[in-house]
Amino acid sequence: IVTNFSGARVLYLCDIVSVKRVGYKKLGDSYFPEWIDSIKAVEGLDFDKIAPCHGKMGTKADIRATGHYEDLYAAVQRAVRAGQSLEQTKASIKLEKYKSWGRYKTFLPLNIEGLYNQINLHRRATFRCGN
Repeated sequence: IVTNFSGARVLYLCDIVSVKRVGYKKLGDSYFPEWIDSIKAVEGLDFDKIAPCHGKMGTKADIRATGHYEDLYAAVQRAVRAGQSLEQTKASIKLEKYKSWGRYKTFLPLNIEGLYNQINLHRRATFRCGN
């Protein structure tokens, strides 16, 4: 919903974008390929400010910054494809460029765990014929 609020067109978003803050815990209510597509669709809307349900207000640039979800998803996907365990994956993914974001230390490991489980749940099985 975009409304005119004090001369600015404000887009209200809930739980899809937080301004400079890592996603909530294990991201349990998300399916990341669609979430990333949804964020890109929101970027295409015409607005000046965003008002997320949690945290401070932001701008279209803050939505572009949520590309960290793409970085996170790609990193976890690489780790899963490489056969890393959950603990190895948590230890190997740091995403240092987001370390100044809110809840980075507490939620990033949980984000990794949630995506690790989600990616493994949706993996295609590998079948081998013969022995």
